[in-house]
Amino acid sequence: MSSTKSLEVARFVRNYVRENDRGCPKGVLQHVGGFKAKDIALALETGLLESGRGSEGGLFPKGERPAPKDRVAVTLKSRLVDALRVIANGGTLDRASAVSLVAEYDGEIEKRRAAQE
Repeated sequence: MSSTKSLEVARFVRNYVRENDRGCPKGVLQHVGGFKAKDIALALETGLLESGRGSEGGLFPKGERPAPKDRVAVTLKSRLVDALRVIANGGTLDRASAVSLVAEYDGEIEKRRAAQE
């Protein structure tokens, strides 16, 4: 493995991030870029790249990984749990919010049921 290969990996990642506005998945490096896992590992070890997880996941040039986004309850499950947390912490949940969450849940269940038929 050479430092030249690490620089090529880093260059590919920089171009990918610029063109796609997101981190570069390792699979893209391997299958599109044609780089081997050891080349990618060397670029990470030498500090040319850094990795992110979650919605900010993928590989980025060192120092260019975006800051994590604020955690926002976006899924039905996370919003249901947030509502339960309010109640568990001694708060109250207004009836309209509860009715809305239950209706959304029932709608999701109905979609799954219909998809299985």
